[in-house]
Amino acid sequence: MALIIAEKPKVAKKIAEFLSRKNYRMHKFRKAAYYSFCLDGKKYYVISALGHLYTLSSSSKKWDYPIFDYNWVPAYYEDKIYAKKDYIELAKKFKGEKEIIVATDYDIEGELIGYNVIRFALEVSDAKRMIFSAITPKDIWNSFLNLQDTISFSFAIAGETRHIVDWIYGINLSRALTHAIRHYSKKVVLSIGRVQGPTLKLIFEREVEIRNFVPDEFFTIIAEVYKDGKILRFRHLKERFRTKEEALREKSKIGKFITIKQVNAFLEKINPPVPYNLTDLQTDAYKYYKITPKQTLTIAQSLYEQGYISYPRTSSQKLPDTIDFRYILSNLQKILSYKTFASSLLNKSILKPYNGKKDDVHPAIHPTGLIPSKLSQNEWKIYDLICRRFLSCFFEPARVRKLRVITEEGLFFDYKSVLHKGWLSVYWRWVKDDFSNFEFEKGESLQVKRVSVRKQKTKPPSRYNPASIVKKMEELNIGTKATRAEIVQILYKRKYIEGKSIKITDLGERIVSLFDKYLPEILDVQLTRRLERDLELIERGKIELRDKVIETVKEVVRNVCLEIKEREKEIGKSLYEVYKKL
Repeated sequence: MALIIAEKPKVAKKIAEFLSRKNYRMHKFRKAAYYSFCLDGKKYYVISALGHLYTLSSSSKKWDYPIFDYNWVPAYYEDKIYAKKDYIELAKKFKGEKEIIVATDYDIEGELIGYNVIRFALEVSDAKRMIFSAITPKDIWNSFLNLQDTISFSFAIAGETRHIVDWIYGINLSRALTHAIRHYSKKVVLSIGRVQGPTLKLIFEREVEIRNFVPDEFFTIIAEVYKDGKILRFRHLKERFRTKEEALREKSKIGKFITIKQVNAFLEKINPPVPYNLTDLQTDAYKYYKITPKQTLTIAQSLYEQGYISYPRTSSQKLPDTIDFRYILSNLQKILSYKTFASSLLNKSILKPYNGKKDDVHPAIHPTGLIPSKLSQNEWKIYDLICRRFLSCFFEPARVRKLRVITEEGLFFDYKSVLHKGWLSVYWRWVKDDFSNFEFEKGESLQVKRVSVRKQKTKPPSRYNPASIVKKMEELNIGTKATRAEIVQILYKRKYIEGKSIKITDLGERIVSLFDKYLPEILDVQLTRRLERDLELIERGKIELRDKVIETVKEVVRNVCLEIKEREKEIGKSLYEVYKKL
């Protein structure tokens, strides 16, 4: 007999379905479902976790700070999701089983989920490992037939260390802030985390840039000109005039007709976009559909669990040759939206994607070839983005002609025309308006409809939006691909930020100001980056760094807590004055 442990109930069912070729039985233990089937004379059971079944907690009953005594406990003690108790008790029923296979997601969180189940519920130190990047029959079977002899302890320890570090930061700083404000109100709970602080500081710094920005005033000349039945907007080569008088003098030189002096053209090759990683997908989903990064991850996770796309929590921009591209394309060909593109690619003798530079343990996000059914509107939007990006990676570069038309009067008009669509054909419906097919000749005369002088001002930096702040966090290497969107959501929930164009609230600003004044290390991006670097090294196998990382965090938090205790009433008063206005 053998036991397989999945991460989610839906995935457990699919593993049983695929490995048994749909010849499986479902069982119930209280609210927890599990499955059994026979394969080559051996009985297999498939159980699942329900996300993290164990979490960190303190045995101390005093609501004080700083505290560093932590231990793993059943998660329902803390999150009150009592269904998790059934999943834990179900796992314990298989205690003593000799062959255990972990089949959770292959990342630090998934490895920790599996590791905690085998060591706390099953009371064993190791297990075999199924590794897959998509939940399809082919991927599950391949993973099952190529079992690893051991789990990834570097992943598990990296996951555990990250949880410990975040717990130490989160519980102590949140208690400290709450203790401070409760000198004035017993109803308020405040929090700040290891990555929340630096992220909030980034938003605050952008707000300061915007406030301190002093706009420059300038004037522009716009000439509306008739051409082939359309009105084109020509601009003056001197794009900014310092005074209105200077612009009006130049405007007076433009008559009822303008004359083409020269047409400058150059060719440009535009390579296809690289395959999606999670951050790029989140960025595009927000750009095109205003779907937030958190929503995008939730939708992508659902598509993955249904078997329609590969594992979404990846930093990779590469599609390895081990993926069966022809199988995926032949199935995408059955979807009307992609039929033309997939058919064209299948005629190629060699299918080689245009890959990016970033790599990861999982490949870039791509469709698996399983045809979706009954997707919600937002699920289809995310799936469509992923499919079109996948298709475009195999097309040739686009060839574009960029032109600048210059007139005798010092006006110019820029436009682009397409010589070869290449990968742009996949997106042509959306990009066609960016291109024109005008032809201009030297000496050509064009009638002017109107010339205007417009006053304008230079603009301050844009505020972050939910996607651009996640992108910035990735650039600075703070947080992880799986947690960045959640961290931004927490800042909204705590009322530290507001709006789609993210603005720091008075409370968020006061938090930053207090930490800047008394405890700047909590907001230090560099400290967080160093911790992330060490955590990544543990993930890559340097498990010996674990104790050093934890002790470093304890020292930082201990010093911070001592500083807060000395000024608790002063800090609390400052926070309460802002909070009561919300």
